[in-house]
Amino acid sequence: MKMTGLLNRRSNDLAGVVGTVRQIRAGSPIPRKLGAKDVAVLDLNRTSAATARAVVDAGVTAVVHVPRAGDERLPRAAYRILASSDIPVIEDADLAEVDDGTRVRIDEGVIYSVKSEDQLATGRESGSATLLSEVHAAEHDYVESALAHLANATEFLSLEHQLLLDGEGLPGIDVDFSGRHVVVVTGDGSSEAQLAGLKPFMKEYRPVVVGVDRGAEVLRAARVTADVVVATPTGVSEEVLTDGAVLVVPADRDGRAEGLERVTELGVGATTFPAAATARDMALLLAYHGGAEMIVVTGDDRGLENAFAGSSAPSSTMVDTAVSSRLVHADACATLYRSRGAGIGLALVVLAALVAVAAVVVARDSAQDLLIWAIDTWNTFALWVQGLVR
Repeated sequence: MKMTGLLNRRSNDLAGVVGTVRQIRAGSPIPRKLGAKDVAVLDLNRTSAATARAVVDAGVTAVVHVPRAGDERLPRAAYRILASSDIPVIEDADLAEVDDGTRVRIDEGVIYSVKSEDQLATGRESGSATLLSEVHAAEHDYVESALAHLANATEFLSLEHQLLLDGEGLPGIDVDFSGRHVVVVTGDGSSEAQLAGLKPFMKEYRPVVVGVDRGAEVLRAARVTADVVVATPTGVSEEVLTDGAVLVVPADRDGRAEGLERVTELGVGATTFPAAATARDMALLLAYHGGAEMIVVTGDDRGLENAFAGSSAPSSTMVDTAVSSRLVHADACATLYRSRGAGIGLALVVLAALVAVAAVVVARDSAQDLLIWAIDTWNTFALWVQGLVR
C-alpha cells in the first residue's frame, strides 16, 4: 500500500489527497455521512472491528491513528481490517485537537490545512505489511505484559490476602463509612472533569469524600471538602494537610512512611497504613471494609486496553476484584444519576399535568366521579414513579 500510488487527488495543483476531518471518538457512532471525501481520525487501540469495517466500507480518503498519550499498540482487529484495505493509514500525526469538519491535505504523511496551508502535523504512512508486522509484535508484547502483571498481582495477593479478604491490618480512623456512599477522587488527569459530573449526585447523597494523592488537590480546587486524605505528605500542599481531613499516610509493610516529619512540623495528626498497595487501593479498602454501601472512584478506566500497562499497579487488579461488588466508576455513576434525574423531572411534569386535568374534571363532573378518577390515576402514577427510582 504505497501512499504515492493512492494520493492521486489534488487540490489547487498541490500534491496529496484532500479530505474533511471526521473525529470518531471511542464508543461513539460512525458519522452518518462518512464517505470518500473524509479523513477518519480515531484511536485504533480503542476502535472496534465493527467501526473499522464501517470506515473501510465508507471508503474514506485516509485514516489518521491518534492513540492516547503513553499508550502502547494493542493487537486490535481494526489494524488487520485496515491492512486488508487500500486506505492509507497515517500514524504519529496528532490531529486530536483539530476541529471536526476541518479541510486538510495529506502528502507523504504530512498534514496541512487546506485553508491556510499551515502544517498541522507530521506522521508516517503505515502500509499493509507494516501494520501487520506491528500488530503481530503488539500481540506478543500484550501477552507478555499480561503474564508479568498477573504474576505480580498474584505475589501481592500472597502477601496481602488477609487484608483483602478480612481487612486485617487496616488502620483505625475516626470516619464512619458504614452504610454510606463514598466518593474516592484520585490524581488521574480525568478526575477533575469526572468530579464536576458527580456534583449533582454528591449534593443529594452527601457521600464520604476521600482524596487520594493529587486527588486531594483536585477536591480543594473544586471547593469540595475531603473527609479523608490518603497521601504521602510530601506530595500534597500544606493547605491539604491542614484542612482538617483525617490524614492516612501510606507506608511500607515494615511501617516506614515517607514524609511523616512534615506532618510533625505542621502539628497535624496522621495514621499510617502499612501495606504493599497504592494509595488508591488503600482508600478503596478503607471504604469497603468500613462497610460502605457504594464506592464511586474517579480516574482512568481500567479496561483491557490499559489493564496491563506499566501505569497500572498489579495490586489494583486484586483490590478492584476484592471490592467489585460495591465499586462504581465515576463516569457510570454520573450517567446513571443523569438518567434518574431526567425520569424524576418527567414525573413532576406528568404530576403537574394531572393536577391540570383534575381542575377540568372538577369544573365539569361531580365530586364522586372526580374521586374515582383521582384514585385510579394516582395509583397508576405512583407505580410508574416507583419504577423510575428503583
